Amino acid sequence: MPIVNDPTVIAEITALHDAYERALAANDIPALNTFFWDSPYVVRYGVSEHLYGAEAVAAYRQGHAPVFTERKLIRRTIVAFGPGCASVMSELSQKIAGQPRHSRQSQVWIRQPDVGWKVVSAHVSNALTAPPADGSWDAYADQTASALGLPLDPVHRLGVVQNLQRSAAIAAPLLAFALAHGTEPAPVFAP
Repeated sequence: MPIVNDPTVIAEITALHDAYERALAANDIPALNTFFWDSPYVVRYGVSEHLYGAEAVAAYRQGHAPVFTERKLIRRTIVAFGPGCASVMSELSQKIAGQPRHSRQSQVWIRQPDVGWKVVSAHVSNALTAPPADGSWDAYADQTASALGLPLDPVHRLGVVQNLQRSAAIAAPLLAFALAHGTEPAPVFAP
């Protein structure tokens, strides 16, 4: 098993991710392009785009300036696997068109011979609005439909709310089950 979370690797990826975020905020396209592996195998999924290959990522960056302001890192989890692979999972807050938004970003970094650390895959998505603390799913259904730009036909609204309630009830026991810190997944699943 490779060494997990070597402090040197964590420090390197933290510094690179910080530099990536600074370049993104400044819309420094040449710098942003250097963070990605120059390969047709790179994949970047955005909120509304699917990009395959370094050329597609670079072309997208050239034609799309970031639309956010006040971008802040809320949480970042870095997991390093050996000396040459790491994942970065981030939660971010920012304003888009003046509206507060919560988003998520994931990146897989691989250390390449002769070029160093590069992002080989990335994904960005908007987080859905959390349900109200009082357990009311009506407002959650409306807010989520609005955030997704999805019209919610009044005829179907009650069914959507009921399905949200059912899904929450089904998930509650799983979400309430506490795992000890450091619990590792089984290497082989056998039913």
